[in-house]
Amino acid sequence: MKSLQGRLHLGLVLSLVILMLLMGWLIQSGMTRVSRDMMVSRLEHDAEALLASVQLGQDGRPALQRARLGNIYNQPFSGHYYTVGFGGENFRSRSLWDQSLVQLKPDGDQAIIESITGPDNQVLLQWTRRYERFGQPVYISVAEDIGPLKAAMRQFSLYFALGSLAMMGVLLLIQGVIVRRSMATLRDIRKEVQALSDGEISMLSDNVPAEIRPLVEEVNHLLLLLSQRLQRSRNAVGNLAHSLKHPLNLLMQLADNEVLQRHPQLLDAINSNTQQIRRVIERELKRARFSGGGVPGQRFIAREELPSLLDVLRRIYHHKALDIQADIMPGLEYVADRNDMLELLGNLLDNACKWARGKVHVRLWQDNGLCIQVEDDGPGCDEEQMSRLTERGVRIDESVNGSGLGLAIVQEIVKIYRGSILFSGSGMGGLSVVVKLPVSTFPSR
Repeated sequence: MKSLQGRLHLGLVLSLVILMLLMGWLIQSGMTRVSRDMMVSRLEHDAEALLASVQLGQDGRPALQRARLGNIYNQPFSGHYYTVGFGGENFRSRSLWDQSLVQLKPDGDQAIIESITGPDNQVLLQWTRRYERFGQPVYISVAEDIGPLKAAMRQFSLYFALGSLAMMGVLLLIQGVIVRRSMATLRDIRKEVQALSDGEISMLSDNVPAEIRPLVEEVNHLLLLLSQRLQRSRNAVGNLAHSLKHPLNLLMQLADNEVLQRHPQLLDAINSNTQQIRRVIERELKRARFSGGGVPGQRFIAREELPSLLDVLRRIYHHKALDIQADIMPGLEYVADRNDMLELLGNLLDNACKWARGKVHVRLWQDNGLCIQVEDDGPGCDEEQMSRLTERGVRIDESVNGSGLGLAIVQEIVKIYRGSILFSGSGMGGLSVVVKLPVSTFPSR
C-alpha cells in the first residue's frame, strides 16, 4: 500500500481489532469468573442450609425439614436442585420432579464443582461436599442452571462487538480528519517545490513539523551543495578562459603576420605560447581525472578510492619515478561528497608530486572527523611563501609548470566543509599540509 493515509488507517484498524479482542476476552473472562464465584458461594450457603435441615426422627430415622428451604426448590425444573444422602436415605428437591442429579461421594472435605446436564437439558453447575451430622456422613449436592448466565454473556459479547465497531468507525473518522490536516503541510511543501522549480524561491521553508524538518533540511543542503558546485564550475571556466586569453590573442596576432616564415623568432613565440596553452589544458584534464567518473555519493571510503588516484599520479609523473606512500587508518570512512574528497586529495598530492624530488607521503586518519596529511621531500617554503600558498593564481616558483590554482581549490573545499588547513615544514625536508574536516553529513550552509 503506497498511500500514507491508507497505511495509517490500516495500522489503526489492526491495532483497534487486537485491542478490542483482548479487552473483550479479558472482560468476559473476568465476568465469567466473578459470576461463577458468586454462584459457587450461593450454592455453598444453600448446602449449609440443607445440612442444618437434616434431622433424626424419634424413631431414629433420617429426615429433612424442607420448610427451611426456599420455594425455588419446590418449583419443577426451576433451575435450582439438590440431593442429600444421609443414613442410607436419598432426599431430592421437588424441582427435580421425577429426575435426579448425579450423586457423588467425595472422600475428603473438599468440594467437587463440575458442569453437568440436568433436567430439561439444562446446563447445571453442581457443587458437592461431604459433611458429618450426628456422627454420620452427609453427602450434599446443590446445582444451579447456568444457561441464563451464558445467555447474558453472549448478549454482552454482541453489544460489546457492536460498540467496538462503532468506536472504531468514530476513531477512523477522527484519524482521517487529523491526517488530512497533517497532510496539508505536505501540500504546502509541494507548492514550495514547484515555486523552487519556477525560480521563485531558492530554499524550502523550515517552518514544518518536526518529522518532516530533517527531509527539508537535507533538500536545502543539496540545493546549497549544487549552488556551490555551480559556482566552483564557473570559477574553473573563468580560470581557464583567463589563462588562455592572452596566449590566444598573441597567436592570433602572429598568425596574421605575412613574414612569419622569414622570422624564426616568431615561430618560437608561437610554439612557446602553444605549449603554455597545452599545459593549462592538461591541468584541467588532470583535475577531471582526479575527480573520477562515478556518480557523486555521500560516503568517501579512502582505502577504495585512494589507490586509483595514486596510480594516476604515478603515470602523470612517471619521469620523476616518485615513491608515493599512503598510510590509511583501517576502516576509515567519511560522510562527504566523493568528488569533493577526490578533488581535495588530488590537488594536495599533485602539488606535492610537482615539488617532490623523490618521495611523497600521504596519511589519513580519524580524529573527530577526517584528517589528511601530505608531505614531500621538495625544497619547501618559507613562512612568507606559506601565507600566500592558497591565494588564487599565486605561483611560488615560476620555473615550475602550473597555474597556481591547486591549493586555492583545496582552500575552497576546506572552507565549504568548515575545516582547517595548516602548512608547515615536513620532516622529509619539503612541505607538510594538514587538512582537518569535522564530522559533518554535508558541507556547511
